[in-house]
Amino acid sequence: MRIFGLCLMALAAAAPAGAAGGEIGAAPAAASAEVRSSEAASAASPRFIYGTPDEKYPYYAGLPKELWPYRNIEPYERFFVTRMPFRGPGRDYPPSPDLKSLKIGLLDSPKYSPNWDRSVRTREGIVLAIEEANRERQAGELLFELVEREGIAQWGGAGNLAADLADQGVLGYLGTIDGAEAHVALRVTLKTEVVMVNTSDPDPTLTETMIPWLIRVLPDHRLEEAKLAELIVHRFGCRRIAILRASDRFGRLGVHTFMNFARRLGCPAVQELLFTPGGTDIHHQIAAIKDAQPDAIFFVGEPDDVGRFARQFRQEGIQARFFGTDLLMDDRFLQNAGEAAEGTMITYFFDSARNDPVWVSFVARFRERWGHEPDAYAAYAYDGAQILIHAIQSAGPNRWRIRDQVCNLDFYQGVTGWMQFDGTGTNIAPVRLVRFDHGRRVFEPEPEFSPSTAQRF
Repeated sequence: MRIFGLCLMALAAAAPAGAAGGEIGAAPAAASAEVRSSEAASAASPRFIYGTPDEKYPYYAGLPKELWPYRNIEPYERFFVTRMPFRGPGRDYPPSPDLKSLKIGLLDSPKYSPNWDRSVRTREGIVLAIEEANRERQAGELLFELVEREGIAQWGGAGNLAADLADQGVLGYLGTIDGAEAHVALRVTLKTEVVMVNTSDPDPTLTETMIPWLIRVLPDHRLEEAKLAELIVHRFGCRRIAILRASDRFGRLGVHTFMNFARRLGCPAVQELLFTPGGTDIHHQIAAIKDAQPDAIFFVGEPDDVGRFARQFRQEGIQARFFGTDLLMDDRFLQNAGEAAEGTMITYFFDSARNDPVWVSFVARFRERWGHEPDAYAAYAYDGAQILIHAIQSAGPNRWRIRDQVCNLDFYQGVTGWMQFDGTGTNIAPVRLVRFDHGRRVFEPEPEFSPSTAQRF
């Protein structure tokens, strides 16, 4: 009965009578094609660049061919090089006459979960974006309202919350960080037809579901770990790569991608060892690492765990180079690793030390509002909220035309820099390399990324 009720609820949300609507000034005319409102918005704002029907996009996140799966075989057809269209009804549904606000949903992580702190910072970025948008509203225009739901620490909980957000009449929603929760919520999104803007889940398979109600502003695992694999093998010439990762879904998915890249570069990992998140005793892993004699060690896990283990490795005389992902940008890694962090190289999504006016202004406004500096989760949440707010302003309170605005986006310039969205709707803008140098995080120089320098199909 519970499943039957959820299905009825999803069908009701997709029906014309349940379409969220209202007026923002004058409601725009219904679009007869996906790109009509997108083209108008692109002309009005150069920060938003939209695609055209049947446009081709870079394959496999735009990575070099040496990292492609089955790169030596020319397939009959390549998937994910075009956008999945939405051909259903809805764009001409009339607005609801009793709309009191423009609702935007947010799916938080469960409290006390490993992602709770990141979820809090994500919320801060979204709240700031909505507050700023409301201050710019004109008299008589409806205000944006955040409808927030805390995650449920059980399998399938995110699906129930996504259905609840649809019942609340949200025009789109943001979240969630955990990959399993995002996958479950996305399946419900396919039925409720409420667009999801994901700002924090790096699982590559999320957008490969080809559900046409999703974009992701955070670069996925492939971008980070391809950069690391090429760095380790090509630049440093390491041939014996060991891996120490957390025994959770995040660690498994992240390491799987890296191991594929390392193998395609001719250097399969000599060890893949697991640790329990929050654990302290890794003497068996240390012994195995010593036996393998690696010249590079790739860490995937929470920053306090990795910092603690990096220190133990150095104390045991292991001299291999250390590498990791964006999680190690967290202060807890440096605090726990101490001098063992020296020389460690990690990837990060953008240069948080840059001085361009857009970023500097955002940091100042964020600090004034929340009392601390923004991290990547807050910044990408702010950008994701900006994309959704702009879509609602451009398309009016119609979920289907809002979807067109969001999911036809090719490029967007936000506080994190320029984003480029591929055929699956994920951001494939290049990531940065960071080196730990005497307690400082030093970003390696990279050419500036923009639409004029972006890879095309």
